[in-house]
Amino acid sequence: MLDRFAREVAKFPDGGRASAVMACLAIVQHEQGFVAMADEDSIAAYLGMPTIAVHEVSTFYNMYNTQAVGKFKLNVKFRSISRQVAPLSSWNRRQRPHDLHQAL
Repeated sequence: MLDRFAREVAKFPDGGRASAVMACLAIVQHEQGFVAMADEDSIAAYLGMPTIAVHEVSTFYNMYNTQAVGKFKLNVKFRSISRQVAPLSSWNRRQRPHDLHQAL
């Protein structure tokens, strides 16, 4: 796995090792099915960055599984309530931006 990490890191300029964090997470997940905390520690050590920075990336993007998942993974996206209440097309554009809540 480290040789694959090295190939990904080589794609970035000097000092840009941390930019390969997403690629390294993808490699681990492809090989193991998910990214465990121990894997995040290993990636952080390899890239020379704080473990919390790797954890922030792995939990921000829903493409990384931080625990074992079943055969299917369902992602549900909710629409913003503000867009349901008052779409921008119905908002009077001549009003000042801070009056938006009054327009709603």
